[in-house]
Order: sequence, then structure tokens, then C-alpha cells
Amino acid sequence: MRATTIAMLALAGFAATTVAAPAHAAAAASGRAPSCLAYTLDDDGAQDELWVWNNCSKGVEFRVRLANGPDGVCTYKEPGSRYSKFTWEWPQRFDGLRTC
Repeated sequence: MRATTIAMLALAGFAATTVAAPAHAAAAASGRAPSCLAYTLDDDGAQDELWVWNNCSKGVEFRVRLANGPDGVCTYKEPGSRYSKFTWEWPQRFDGLRTC
């Protein structure tokens, strides 16, 4: 997997959206991003690519969590906005999306 640098994450502008208040509250309490924050991961090589978009009814603040490296910075994504792309190098690997 690719190691996304903090600078790359900051330039990419992470963003997320939340669903209904109860679902968002549960996601925030656990630290996991709400399921309406969708993503596609391509981890078939030395460099991984992650595309994240917001299908929620509200804006969401999130970060990309990486194993074997630093997590991304918190980013806000408006509902219905275009995807954000993140990349990182091996040995880092995707470990989920977390709320901020």
C-alpha cells in the first residue's frame, strides 16, 4: 500500500458527511465514520489509492486512518460533493475512516 503523506492529505482536502442525527451520534461515539461516507480502495500494488465521497445528508469531518504510518489530517466534505482521492506507499495500509 502507499503511504500518504500529511501534506498530500492536507492538499486533498478530506471531507465527510453524516446521516441522521442518531446514526451520526453513534458513529461519532465509536470514532468510525458513518456508512454514508462511501469509499473505493485499490490496494493492488506498491501504491494504494482511496476515493472517498459523501452520500450523507450533511457535511462530515473525517480522517483516513493508516496502519504502519501517520493518519491523515481532518477534512470536511460537503454532502454530494465530488470525490477526494488519497494515496500512500507500502508498507502503510488502509485502516478505515474515522470521524474527527
